[in-house]
Amino acid sequence: MYPAPISEYFAPSTLEECLDLLDQYGNQAKILAGGQSLIPLLKLRMADAPIIIDINRVIELQEFGEKFLESGNRVLRIGALTRHKTLASHPLVLSKYPIISDAAKYIGDVQIRNRGTIGGSLVHADPAADLPVPILVLDSTLRLVSKDGERTFSADEFFLGLMMTVIEPNEILAHIDIPSPQPGTGAAYYKYSAVFGDFAIISIGARITLQDGICQSSRIYLGGVNPRPQRAVETEEFLNGKTITSEILQKATDVMVEEVIVESDMRASDTFRKVLLKQYGFDVLSKAVQRAKEEQI
Repeated sequence: MYPAPISEYFAPSTLEECLDLLDQYGNQAKILAGGQSLIPLLKLRMADAPIIIDINRVIELQEFGEKFLESGNRVLRIGALTRHKTLASHPLVLSKYPIISDAAKYIGDVQIRNRGTIGGSLVHADPAADLPVPILVLDSTLRLVSKDGERTFSADEFFLGLMMTVIEPNEILAHIDIPSPQPGTGAAYYKYSAVFGDFAIISIGARITLQDGICQSSRIYLGGVNPRPQRAVETEEFLNGKTITSEILQKATDVMVEEVIVESDMRASDTFRKVLLKQYGFDVLSKAVQRAKEEQI
C-alpha cells in the first residue's frame, strides 16, 4: 500500500524555521526524523500527513554531550535527533549510562539503529519500545519548544498512555537531560522479544544506589506490560534501606511480579508476561547491583 498524497514537504535548516512551520500548519503537519515509525504508518495509511516537516538538517536538535546547568548540576544532554547507533556505542554512554546502551543496541536492526532517533521513539510513545524505560529509570527531563516558548517535563510526566504524550501539535522535543549518576549507582535494562530486535513483550529497567552494601535509593520501571511503562513503587520501597543480597533481590523480584498490572494482548498473555518478569527481573536487579558495586571501587 502507498501513502496518501503529500501536499507539502519542508526541510528547515534551523529550529526557528521548524517552529514557524509547526505554528503555521499544526495538526496537518507530521515531523520526519528517522522515519522508522512514521513511514510505515503512512504506507499502511494508519496516519495521514498532508504536510511533512523533515528536521534532519536542524543542527540545534543534534546536541550530544555532558554539560553543566545553571544550577551547577551536570547532565548528559541528548538532542532529539541523536541516532540509536550513537546511544548504543558512544564511549560516554557505555561508561556512565550503560542502561541506555543496553536498550539501544537491541532496537530493530543495523539499518533502523542508523536512522532511528531517540526523539522519534519517545514522542511515538509505543509502550513496547525500548528507550522510554531507561529514560524513566534515569529520572530524565524533556524540553519541548514552540513559538510560544518552552516547557520542561519529567519523563514520568511526559508519557500519558498508549502512544500519547504531553506534546502539543505546535511543539517539538528539543532534547533530553539525564542527571549524572551518583557515586555507587548502577543501572541495567533487559527486554524479552519474540525475535531479536523486535518490540518488547516485557522489558525491565532498574537503577540502584549502594553505600556500604545498603540500598540508598532505587528506581524500577517495566515496559510492554500495559499502555505506558509502569513504575514498581512497592519493589523500590522493599529494596530501599536493605543490605543487598541474592536472597533480597529474589524477594524483590517476587514483590515486583505481584504488584505489576499486566495486560494480555495478541502478542502474549498476562500469565506469560508474569513468568517472564519473574525469570528476568532477578537478572536485571543483579546486574544493576553489580554495576553499582563497580562504581564504588
